[in-house]
Amino acid sequence: MLLKEALAGALRGARAHQGLSYDELAGATHRTYVGMLEQARANPTLEKLDEIAEYLGLDLLTMVALVIAAQGDELPSDVLQRTALKVREFEATGGWELVTEQFSEGKLVKRSQGKPKQPLNGEFVRALKAQGFDRKTISEKLGLARSTVQKYWNT
Repeated sequence: MLLKEALAGALRGARAHQGLSYDELAGATHRTYVGMLEQARANPTLEKLDEIAEYLGLDLLTMVALVIAAQGDELPSDVLQRTALKVREFEATGGWELVTEQFSEGKLVKRSQGKPKQPLNGEFVRALKAQGFDRKTISEKLGLARSTVQKYWNT
C-alpha cells in the first residue's frame, strides 16, 4: 500500500473518531485539501500534517504511527514499540549526536551547497595508490567517480 493511501485511511479514521466533518477541519487546512488527502490524491508537508494532527487532538508522531500501522496492517502501539527500539539503537550508535551537531543555538547550521565533502576519501585514494592500484581500480573499489579519484591522485 502506498503511504498516501495509508495516510488517507488514517485521516479518515482519526477525523471520524473525533466526529469532525471536512468543514470542521477547516481550522487546520482547506476543506478541499482534506478531501484530496482523504482520497490519496495529495501528499502533505510535515508542517501541514502536524497542523492537521494537532487539530485532530493528536501529535505528528502519533499521526505518522497511524499511517505506518495502516500501511503495514499492524497496531500503532506495535509500530511505536519497534520505533522506540530503533531510536534507542540510533542514539546508542552516535546517530543522535550527529543530528544535534547540525544545529547551533536552535538554528540549522549552514553548509555549502552540493554533496558534503568526505575528508577520508583523499586518504583512501592515496593509500590505495601507494599499494599500486590504478585510478580505475581505486574508483571501483571506493565507489568514487574517476574525476574524484583524479582530484586526490596528486595531492
